[in-house]
Amino acid sequence: MPEFRCYIDSNTDLPEAKVLNTREVVVYSTRSPEKDKGNEDSVAWIVWPDALLLAIADGVGGQPAGGDASMLTIKLLIECFREIDGEQISLDAFRDGVLDTFERANREVQDMGVGSGTTLTVVTVSERDARVFSVGDSSTLICGSKGKVKFVNTPHSPTGYAIAAGVLDENDALHHEERHLLSNLVGSTEMHIDIGPILKLSTQDRILVASDGLWDNMYLEEIVDVVRKGSIYRAANFLQKTCRNRMLDKEKKLPSHADDLSFIVARSVKPAETAGPQTSLADDPSQQDLFF
Repeated sequence: MPEFRCYIDSNTDLPEAKVLNTREVVVYSTRSPEKDKGNEDSVAWIVWPDALLLAIADGVGGQPAGGDASMLTIKLLIECFREIDGEQISLDAFRDGVLDTFERANREVQDMGVGSGTTLTVVTVSERDARVFSVGDSSTLICGSKGKVKFVNTPHSPTGYAIAAGVLDENDALHHEERHLLSNLVGSTEMHIDIGPILKLSTQDRILVASDGLWDNMYLEEIVDVVRKGSIYRAANFLQKTCRNRMLDKEKKLPSHADDLSFIVARSVKPAETAGPQTSLADDPSQQDLFF
């Protein structure tokens, strides 16, 4: 049985770090500083001895029950993988399970009947290979210790596609009035799943998965420079403080958009390594049994 944890409607002050077999995972999830309730992001990780799955779903703001849609989507992902033995995990098994989850979540979110929607980004890691699956504008960065960007997916939005096509630069996109329009989401009759290539990982690579609360408040170059080396717990703390400060910036000289903020940072470690406050599922068993 894999170990897993869900973060639903979280509102935390500090990141949470845990060493999982040969990987360290740091998670942060909190609501927008302009809201007094309801973080519509949902986050999860699942770990096997030689494999890891990371996921973030961001309920679409301005639509009914966005938080319910993101929670349902993460619930279905956990249901799909919680009974799978580690020896059965391969990139093919990951692919089939993840795609099934996307399709099932799309149907069930539509069946809610309230016009709800959510993004979903899933990263699967098996031995030294990784693959990213995404719908919407929650994105994944994989980079090396020297700052080489090995992968970053294109947000499924008009501005995201414009950046990829080279007709809009990052700075203009971060200040664009249509930055938050989505052209693809879970809960749509026209949903399509973006399946990334199989990526070879080195021991020094860092993986960052985040909702748009991060990408809308920091430049990619800034994020890479923070995440690429050193303690990922300190990096996570820097990211959350920087985003919060910019969200509250009334002058808006830098990117500034108040939103729910969730991200996961992961790296390979030696089994004895630790880099931040460690928590155990035993400290909060309600999280593991949240849906079951």
